[in-house]
Amino acid sequence: MLSEAQITRVWEGMLEGEMRALYFGELVEKYQAKQRWATMITLVASSAAFASFVIGSIPAEVRPILTLLASGVSAYTLVAQNSRRAIDASDLHARWGRLAMEYQALWENVYADDAADRLRSITDREWDASKASTSFPNDVKSLSRWQAYVQGRHLAHAGV
Repeated sequence: MLSEAQITRVWEGMLEGEMRALYFGELVEKYQAKQRWATMITLVASSAAFASFVIGSIPAEVRPILTLLASGVSAYTLVAQNSRRAIDASDLHARWGRLAMEYQALWENVYADDAADRLRSITDREWDASKASTSFPNDVKSLSRWQAYVQGRHLAHAGV
């Protein structure tokens, strides 16, 4: 059985877990989109640069610009590591989603004999997920939007 303070922690953990899962899901989409755009720009610029040398239809002064553009975007792709960041954000999306579900299961049974042990276990894994999240941006605007969404959804479901 949990104390009132622990029950409050369970409720807040459930909402925060869901909010963070949605936030990291959004980050996955952003990093994947950045990677797609960088790949497309690199392909177009390098293809145009190559075609201009072979066919010669592109003015000579534009050729170095296309080559530099392709090289610059390729360098950005290597440095930004958007694919890697998308994979890491996807992992965090799943971890926070799982934590939210575990908090919800505990919320539905806060008077169970093992509730305190379950809360401690969830809290430990939440700490690990929080630690893994530190390399990502803290986009307050996006987090606030997801917080409002989650709170609104739960309050509407509760009939408030």
